[in-house]
Amino acid sequence: MRGKQRCVGVRKESCWIVLIKLLCFRWVCPFFNRVHDSLVTLSMQTAESDIGKSVLTELECPACNQYMVPPITFCLGGHNICNTCRPTIPNCPNCKQKFLKTRNVSLENLSMQIKFPCRYSKYGCKGTFLYNAFSGHEVICGYSPQTCPVDYLRLKMICTWTGISNDVKKHLQTAHKELCEDYNAQDLLFLSSSIALNYRYNFLFAYNEIFFYSLIIHRETIYVFVYYIGPAENDSKYQYKVMVMNNEATESVVVTRPIRSFTEAEDYNFIPKNCLRLHRELTESFRNEKGELTVLMEILRVGD
Repeated sequence: MRGKQRCVGVRKESCWIVLIKLLCFRWVCPFFNRVHDSLVTLSMQTAESDIGKSVLTELECPACNQYMVPPITFCLGGHNICNTCRPTIPNCPNCKQKFLKTRNVSLENLSMQIKFPCRYSKYGCKGTFLYNAFSGHEVICGYSPQTCPVDYLRLKMICTWTGISNDVKKHLQTAHKELCEDYNAQDLLFLSSSIALNYRYNFLFAYNEIFFYSLIIHRETIYVFVYYIGPAENDSKYQYKVMVMNNEATESVVVTRPIRSFTEAEDYNFIPKNCLRLHRELTESFRNEKGELTVLMEILRVGD
């Protein structure tokens, strides 16, 4: 009898052991496998990060400390230099030896496979980009430092604000709200002008972009120009249309011009070379009995 009880106890114990093993196989082992895989992945990422940092260090130009991209040449002592600094520096800043015309093909190949941090990472940009997208991003990076457009355009005020591109609109709305207008793409902007009015200018917010427009009357000629406040390559995406019409809307003059980057702007007291000119002979018949002229301006997106 006692022998039978002992056998039953052994069988029960064996069942519990089997159950525990099954549970371990079903849940515990996969858990530790996932932990192991995560640690391996993290280790590989850390290694890749360390390698990337080492390569980036090698890609720093000794003259300007910017990252070198093809073509990369080196000196007799084996030190590299970027293509921008090479024409302006006769001797290597490290060893003072002359530079060769030979390109460092191995380093060039590495530069085309690694991701570069943005030049404006110290201002908050966390993006990293391959060689072929690196320079293109920096042109439009929202973290690029910028001065206030009011100061750049040399209006009749001084503003010493500097910040990142993403904060320009907020700054204008806060510090220069009297110069800001919201633009509804469905409506036209009316600019009532007369001989007594010399100029009018404002910042205009349209299509989630910032524009600066000005209307100047000088020696009986109307000058209208619009600038785009943003990356220079985006100005070609927009045009402005100016319309002058009589009170009965039976006659009108319509002219469309491309919008230019505000980096091409001149002092508003002077007439920009590429602005729109409406001479008095062209608009005289459109003035009302008070001598006033209504000028309508619209901002257009190219392709809409």
